[in-house]
Amino acid sequence: MSKKSAQQEAGEAPAAPREYTEKDKSRARQWFRKGNDLRQRRDYDYAIECYITGLEFWPDAVEDGHKPLRSLAIQRQQGGGKKPGTMEKLKKSTSGKDPLKALLNAEYLLAKDPANPAYLDAMLKHAAALDLCDTLKWIAPLVFESLRKDKKPNMNRFKAFRQTLVEAGERAENRGDEPFAAWCYEQAVNSLDYLVVRNPSDMALKDEQRDLAGRLTIARGKYEEADSFRDSLRDADKQKLLHDGERAKQGEQTLEALIEAERAEYEANPTVPGKINAYVDALLKPERTKEENLAIEVLMKAYRELDNYSFKVRADDIRLRQLRRRTRQLLKKAQASGSESDKQQFRLAAMEERQTELDIYRERVQKYPTDLRMKYKLGSALFRSGEYDEAIPLLQEAQADPRSRTRAQIMIGRAFYEKQEYSEAIAVLEEAYANYDAPQDDIGREMLYWIGRSQEAAGEVEKAREAYGKLLRLDYNYAKGEARKRYESLKSAG
Repeated sequence: MSKKSAQQEAGEAPAAPREYTEKDKSRARQWFRKGNDLRQRRDYDYAIECYITGLEFWPDAVEDGHKPLRSLAIQRQQGGGKKPGTMEKLKKSTSGKDPLKALLNAEYLLAKDPANPAYLDAMLKHAAALDLCDTLKWIAPLVFESLRKDKKPNMNRFKAFRQTLVEAGERAENRGDEPFAAWCYEQAVNSLDYLVVRNPSDMALKDEQRDLAGRLTIARGKYEEADSFRDSLRDADKQKLLHDGERAKQGEQTLEALIEAERAEYEANPTVPGKINAYVDALLKPERTKEENLAIEVLMKAYRELDNYSFKVRADDIRLRQLRRRTRQLLKKAQASGSESDKQQFRLAAMEERQTELDIYRERVQKYPTDLRMKYKLGSALFRSGEYDEAIPLLQEAQADPRSRTRAQIMIGRAFYEKQEYSEAIAVLEEAYANYDAPQDDIGREMLYWIGRSQEAAGEVEKAREAYGKLLRLDYNYAKGEARKRYESLKSAG
């Protein structure tokens, strides 16, 4: 008997995921701060224990706990940290009746062996059993990435992966959380898509793929018909306005009515995050500066009154988007007119955009010092601004994040190139290229080009010619023929 039918027969409502109190979160954050301090001092093992202790109080803390611990684990591994020993593994059982204890044991062992698939799978299983929705959303993509790295698909692991997600989706449906149910089903369908491409004759996989895709469609349909912000409406007229407001082509009258409806909801509930964000969403739909500025005011007011930094993040994103749009418009105008005055206006706008971007990401790195994604964004902005000495260490830290590793390495290599430190540029770029798993794609070609440029600048003519030649065999007209010109010039010189 499924869990759903058992609950129905017993007349029980499906249990909602546990909500953690501010006291729980406060105690957890104390341990997370201590773990971060120890990490800065390179006391990795004790730092791991602090993060695990914090997660006991708040096991669904992704941004504050799981992500920084994952980053710490990779840093420890790169520093030569040892994997857990036999006795440590025996003490930290990843099975048992207590799913929270098993989850934390698995994460502890994973922190000391970040690529171990067994610990990843155990974390997925126990996070799902505990209905830790945020944690599940974080760990599931890591498990899927691990599955795809296997030279031959491990069918048992794939099966366990999708069964865990389907069961989590069913529990979410039972308690009325269709958006999360749809997310779970979508991850399971993605894993089946991956297998079907590699096993096109496996009819059982195709049947499962078809059935699960149907469940995904149904779950999506339910929450699209009654999403959380539409469910809060009390009258049919406003529902119609929202429906109209979501269409791709909206008339002015409908947009104004939508904004007015959301403004009324916001003013009646000015401290409710959902109402604030819904009003901001409506203000952004016209894509006009006046409404965008009002959205920024609303968000900054919420930031000051609720002390919730996410509102300022969104306000800054809108502001940055406005500056980028203005820079593009002025560039287009300058290119069309050729006027020195227009060109100067463009240069000033570009400078303002770059400085604003730097200020925003510097603040975010200060606010979230362990967030490698923020360090990558700041490092990228510094690189584009030519501030290479400040960019390099940030990008070196950011490369610990697998999502940013290759792009960060390219910018590090190019920063050394711009500083005329060519041997360092060559070393960084060659290592990045050797470890890149798709050397023939656009990123691989970019690395080859800058390896060639660095070798050419260092006087390593033969090696540069070899790099350019390899690039030309992949893309004869790379960089609008620039690589070919350099290759032929070196060939003539040789």
